[in-house]
Amino acid sequence: MPDLKRWSQDEISRMRREMDRLFDDLCADFYLPVSFCRVVGDIDLKEKGDTLVATMELGNMNPDDVNVSVLDRCLIIHAETFSMEGGKRKTKTFRKELKLPCIIRTDDVEANFQDGILEVRLPKCPRQQGQIIKIVKK
Repeated sequence: MPDLKRWSQDEISRMRREMDRLFDDLCADFYLPVSFCRVVGDIDLKEKGDTLVATMELGNMNPDDVNVSVLDRCLIIHAETFSMEGGKRKTKTFRKELKLPCIIRTDDVEANFQDGILEVRLPKCPRQQGQIIKIVKK
């Protein structure tokens, strides 16, 4: 298989941008929502003590258009914006989901937006200890 070419990360990124542009053009032709996942970054998750901290670059997006939710062990970040271009209403949406490594205390989750960066603080539930159950014979 000497004809195989190993692709660099730059080539893969270029191909992804081109595919995104083609799908956006196709959606626009049929007046469907255009995805703008490539406009936003990926979710970066770090552990700081007993809290997980998720950050995501959202650029100049309006924080009122962004929804953050935690369901089971999944962090969901969803946004939808509307604009008018050439007399037509244009919708842009994205949805990012991240499987979390542990159970979260959902009542204490905090989300902050500053300088185009969304930061979500996810306090971990304390580890539960197992318990041995005595079996009673009847």
